[in-house]
Amino acid sequence: MKRKFLMLTLMPLVLSVIVSSTMAIGPQRAENNPHITAMPEGGVELVTPSGVIHEWVADTETSVIDYEHVLDASKAKIPNAKPLTLAELQEMMSDPEIALQHENKWGYMSNTVLKDFFEWLMSMGYPITPEEIALILSMYPEGVYVMFVNVGK
Repeated sequence: MKRKFLMLTLMPLVLSVIVSSTMAIGPQRAENNPHITAMPEGGVELVTPSGVIHEWVADTETSVIDYEHVLDASKAKIPNAKPLTLAELQEMMSDPEIALQHENKWGYMSNTVLKDFFEWLMSMGYPITPEEIALILSMYPEGVYVMFVNVGK
């Protein structure tokens, strides 16, 4: 009897947890959220109040990365993060096999590498201005930690 009663009372709770997590996929009225930015290359960026950045980027000719998780290096320290070079980032952005080798692993981009990376993207036609690059670099003087995920690969 107790078992039947327990099942009847817990089942709605279990169902609500499952359904609410499914319903949470995709924000409603996202254009009203000041932390969400639609990116020109077809992606969406969410900057949380703590400064953590989540980016969802559509596959293009210059990018095979679908999801990026970015942390400000002045606010977080990830000891096992591999320092990334511009050459490695260029390979990751253009070669799916190289990108998969770095998937779900933390990397560290110094401020200098970040600057070189954005300048390379700008030279590839990415819609970013030198003023925007300067603003981004001023926001992350110690660089950033990044994790790439190739969603659906």
